[in-house]
Amino acid sequence: MMIQKTTGTITSVADLSGTAREVTLALPAPLEFLSGAFVNVFIPQQEGKKRRAYSISSSPENQREVSLSIRRTLPLSPSALFWQDSVVGTTLELMGPLGVNTVDKITKPRVFLIGFGIGVSVVKGMLHGLLTRTDIEEIWVITGSRSEEEILYKDFFESVARQDARVRTRFVVSRDTTGAYPYRGHVQQHLTDHSFEGASVYLCGSTRACEETKKVITDTGVHDTQFFIESFDG
Repeated sequence: MMIQKTTGTITSVADLSGTAREVTLALPAPLEFLSGAFVNVFIPQQEGKKRRAYSISSSPENQREVSLSIRRTLPLSPSALFWQDSVVGTTLELMGPLGVNTVDKITKPRVFLIGFGIGVSVVKGMLHGLLTRTDIEEIWVITGSRSEEEILYKDFFESVARQDARVRTRFVVSRDTTGAYPYRGHVQQHLTDHSFEGASVYLCGSTRACEETKKVITDTGVHDTQFFIESFDG
């Protein structure tokens, strides 16, 4: 991937939940990104432009636009720009594509894509790239969210699973007080029925969630497991 500076004009926004939104930007020229890549966005602030990194959740089949999944933040945060009513039509400076944990690095035939909260956005991006590969035999999409309403891209993942027999899904919620949802608690509690030997495991989310999940997997004594971790604080 060749890193370049470019611009992106916001063409649409779509609420994914009460706390997350997908923003799509049109680009003046192809970005040539791989699934799993991210871009830096330079957001105007009173004290100057602030750089924020966002994973690309859209398919690399269309290199003339990128979709970014953005978590709702405090009103004075740079990311709050994307929640303004008048944001469509705004042009921003971008730099990318960036990232080392891209789809081309995955070498195992079985893949686990595990995302927590807004980290599910890059799981969606990775899935786009994996679906085109004939060497991939099985893909598990596992997400951790606070409630069923906050499971990002649930309909998309389930639709893909219906169309491609290699794809399976599991959605875990941590605050389902009714007890109605089948997978409750944390992702780490719902991995014991899987074998991770000889698999690629992609983790994206808070540092704590990623580290705890990796430990649960490594404690099973795996020797031939490939890990990719995209973690962040908060």
